[in-house]
This record gives sequence, C-alpha cells and structure tokens, in this order.
Amino acid sequence: MASDLSEKHKNNLRRLYTHFMVFLGPEGREISLHELSTPQIESFLERYNSSATNYMNMRRNLSVLFNVAAKLIDENLLTIKRTELRKIKAKLNLAYEKEQLKPLLGFIKASHLNLYRCCLLTYGCFLRPHEEVRLLTKKHFKAGNTEIHLAGDENKGGKVRVVYVPDYVREELAPVLDSINREDNIFSLCKTPFNESYFSKQWSRQKRALFGHGLIYPNQTLYSFRHSAAIDVFRRTKDVYLLQKVMGHTSVTVTLKYLRSLGEFNTDELKEAAPTL
Repeated sequence: MASDLSEKHKNNLRRLYTHFMVFLGPEGREISLHELSTPQIESFLERYNSSATNYMNMRRNLSVLFNVAAKLIDENLLTIKRTELRKIKAKLNLAYEKEQLKPLLGFIKASHLNLYRCCLLTYGCFLRPHEEVRLLTKKHFKAGNTEIHLAGDENKGGKVRVVYVPDYVREELAPVLDSINREDNIFSLCKTPFNESYFSKQWSRQKRALFGHGLIYPNQTLYSFRHSAAIDVFRRTKDVYLLQKVMGHTSVTVTLKYLRSLGEFNTDELKEAAPTL
C-alpha cells in the first residue's frame, strides 16, 4: 500500500485480499503459505469465471499479493503460478467516427457541462479522463493556458508530461480558469477534487440517452474520445513515435499495441501489404 501503484489498483488488491481471507476461513488463515494447494487457489479463482478477462485479472492481482508475501519470507511461492491460465479474446476498442463527434459533444454540453469539458480534454489533449483530467487544477495550465504540465506522479507514464491545449479547449476553459485560485480543481472549483468514480457515474447516467438518440454505439465509452484522437493523429501523420509522445506511452511498443487494439493499421495499408500474383 506504500508503493506508487494507482489508488484504483490498491483498492482492487485490498478487496481481493479481503475476499481471499474470507474464502480461507479461520482455519485456512492459520496454516502456512506453503500448505496452500493449487487446487485450493483455483477453487477461489473459480468465483471469478464470468469471463476469461475477469478470471485472469483476479489471478494477476492474487499473484501480486503472493509475490509480496514471497519477498517478506524470502522464499519462492509457486502455487499461484501453477494455476490455470485462460486465453483472453482480444476486444476491439471502438473509437468515434469523425461525424459523430460534434453532435455527441453538443448533446453532452447541454446535459452536463463538467462531463463535456472532460470529453474535450480527453480528446483534444490526449489525457486519461479518470485520473489525469479529473485531478487538473489551475496550476497545471502554463504558457497562457496553451500547455498542461503533469509531474511524473500525476500521469500513468511516470515521467513529466507536457501537452498542448487546442484553441477550442482553451476557449471553453477560460471562464473557469479566470474564476478560480491556483490550487483549485477545474471541476469541483475548490481544492478537493471529485472522487475517482465521478466521471464514470456521470457517463453512465448519460449513456442511455446517448444510445437512444443514436449518438454512440456499443463499445464506445468515455475513453473512446482518447482512442479517436489517437487514430486521427496516426492517420494524418503515420508517425508512431509522435503518437507515442502525445499519448504519454512509456514505449513505442505500447503505442503499437494500442493501435492494434483500435483496429489500426487501416484497410488501405493492409491492401498495400497484400501479396500479389
């Protein structure tokens, strides 16, 4: 809990630890870690078999706890590593099409201004909505509000990150930034930001109406604004290294995986690469 893991990950580990302790029961909690069997742990993991993704996420988190325990006693614990592996089917992240963006953003602006501003920052500045965007304060905006500066502990990449603020984002945020103090959050308008599920809840509340009006499709989410921005940059520039920089990825390998998850490289490139007779 003292590590630099995200609060969300720490909460997941806490929850899993509690569930595992309940599963073991009073007697199970008294035995040595070496006495825990692979079938026992697999029996616990079966509780999370609603999907391969859910199962493997729980297996990975449980491995984190076992690895920490192994370091504490300075021994190898291989029990969790012997548990069943399940293959996760690749899921295509769906970006917004260009013609969707303006009608969608217009509807959200009329319904929930904070959510609209979050969407703009996620799309225009390539920021992750639930942490990087949600925690923005006035002091993060530099150079006449044309740049956002994030410290290493304020973004997933772990390095200092500077992003450009497009005119349409700057114009929307100008009244807010002019009215708050340097330490104030741009959404709560005070020093205390909204909780980590704030934008998730606001999006969930809007989603039914957005579906009903045909403004979004299945598998399109708040993160789809970031996906759409990535695709737009890559299709215009074909520069994966530039995309890595603007997205704040730790390596170009991460960026390539990201593009594949979005269905890029596009069909024109596939046609060009196809063998001929």
